[in-house]
Amino acid sequence: MNNNNENRPIGHSNPCVQEGERSIPWIWEGVLAEGAVTLLSAPEKTGKTTLLSLLLDRRRTGAQLLGRSVSLGKTVLCSEENERLWALRQPLLDFGPDLLFHRPDGDCPSRRRWKRFIDDLCTLSFREDPFDLLVIDTVASFLPLAGHNARLRRWALVQLSLVASFAAGVLILNQSRNVHRPLAAFADIVLEMDIPRGLGLTRRRTFTGVGRYPGRLQTATAELNPEGTDYVLLPDRPPPHAPLLVTLQTLLSENPAPLTRQELLARWPREAPREDTLWRTLARGCEQGLFVRSGTGTKTDAFRYAVASQTKPTDPAA
Repeated sequence: MNNNNENRPIGHSNPCVQEGERSIPWIWEGVLAEGAVTLLSAPEKTGKTTLLSLLLDRRRTGAQLLGRSVSLGKTVLCSEENERLWALRQPLLDFGPDLLFHRPDGDCPSRRRWKRFIDDLCTLSFREDPFDLLVIDTVASFLPLAGHNARLRRWALVQLSLVASFAAGVLILNQSRNVHRPLAAFADIVLEMDIPRGLGLTRRRTFTGVGRYPGRLQTATAELNPEGTDYVLLPDRPPPHAPLLVTLQTLLSENPAPLTRQELLARWPREAPREDTLWRTLARGCEQGLFVRSGTGTKTDAFRYAVASQTKPTDPAA
């Protein structure tokens, strides 16, 4: 029988990967990259849309935001807010002609409407002047993620990843105090924005980033200027998770065997942190080389954590 695929190569070798492009095509240095998905998560009324407005303004000029360069380019904005509100934001800011407003039909779209929206975006990506950034503001308003249908949730996110495959970055805004775990797992970079505690009414914000890309923004503190046109970086301070890291190092050092998150919470000496906060701090500790993680993360084989030095083999000559 004639097999048209008999000469088709299967896979590719590691030297091909090693010789591939290693530079990261940043759209917003350390935060947004072409071909990647970034999740911006913050409580309501924290200023996510203000930050987005500043980003859109920098996309027109190529200026900096939070001390990091922003590239010029075309953006598709899928926003829950009406166009009048976006017009009111532009006396001091200017989003320019390279911003396109496009959203699915109706709120909380059905599977069919979401697929039509993704098809529209793919069509736009084949134009002579394709966009290189898609913004979803907010995820709860547009992605069909309601309920506990994990299959539908995964399908919707996979459809969204098709946009990133066309050399475009995707920015998802999530209005929640707790990061939605499936979203966080799906995203390549997670940026959390929060108001520092104990300051009352303040224009100051903290930014914390985790993710797969080297060179990403890790921590920053900035204050919005009185005009609302820029965030001014403030001197570095100890990150808010530093005390948690110290406590985790102590707990894990005192136990010869690796511990799960639940075991860590049960051993916490004082008021235990929220589980999602502990999860993010452990992830950051693993990225920094402080901890190592074992297990597959399933119900029968939960993730376990240990201090990195405890897992290194002992040198007989030492």
